Amino acid sequence: MAVYAVGDIQGCYKALRRLLNKVDFNPKKDVLWCAGDLVNRGPDSLKTLRFLKELGDSCICVLGNHDLHLLERSCGGRHYKRDTFDEILAAKDMDELLDWLRHRPLIHTDKKLGWCMLHAGLHPQWTMKETKKRAKAVEAVLRGDDWQAFCMHLHHAEFPDREPKGSDLHALIFTTAVLTRTRYCTADGVFNWQVRTGEAEKKSDKPWFAHENAAWQKKYRVVYGHWAAKGLVLDQPHVLGLDSGCVWGGGLSLARLDVEEPVVMTVVD
Repeated sequence: MAVYAVGDIQGCYKALRRLLNKVDFNPKKDVLWCAGDLVNRGPDSLKTLRFLKELGDSCICVLGNHDLHLLERSCGGRHYKRDTFDEILAAKDMDELLDWLRHRPLIHTDKKLGWCMLHAGLHPQWTMKETKKRAKAVEAVLRGDDWQAFCMHLHHAEFPDREPKGSDLHALIFTTAVLTRTRYCTADGVFNWQVRTGEAEKKSDKPWFAHENAAWQKKYRVVYGHWAAKGLVLDQPHVLGLDSGCVWGGGLSLARLDVEEPVVMTVVD
């Protein structure tokens, strides 16, 4: 059995199939990990969702910010100029696809492999145990009867830059932001949500994985996506960044994880 992880697909169905063909992916014995942002911006979001769903237990997907945005759109959220959700929202199997999507986790761990997968980043002061506990709280809401109301709260939220005090709702929104939107933060957990493509100006703002002795570093290596501007991150001991910007003229990248050192492959769409 081989375990492969792929970065942000974002509806680039043809590139995904080309990658899987190159490695002779066999869903009867292999497993595909998808690091979130399955949909949006690319040309084939509907095909991508249907394909991943049909893979069943051979595919493990975590939620990214674009996946959550699709759920928000389905509840009446705002349409943005570059959104490519219309085909999904008009599909006969839309409800089934959205139900499958909202039951995906925010984080996935495999003790045997020693790998963890999430979409964006981690809080430097949260242990992996604490992170999984917080993720499960968000997942429970997304899988529950009030998921639409929560998605609309997410849609209109101004994400707090640090751990909020007060309501459980604010804590859930902060956890969601950390796991699906993080790029820069400080060692004590102040998050910069504004910088997306350039470098952060404050010296205390570092890539979330660059803080020494972060609480989450002890057990797992982390594979993630989300940060197309930074591209592939292959030189860090604790993380593997796989967003190579397929929808921005780059490529789609896949890594084999069940080997001593990940083997990375990229195709251009």
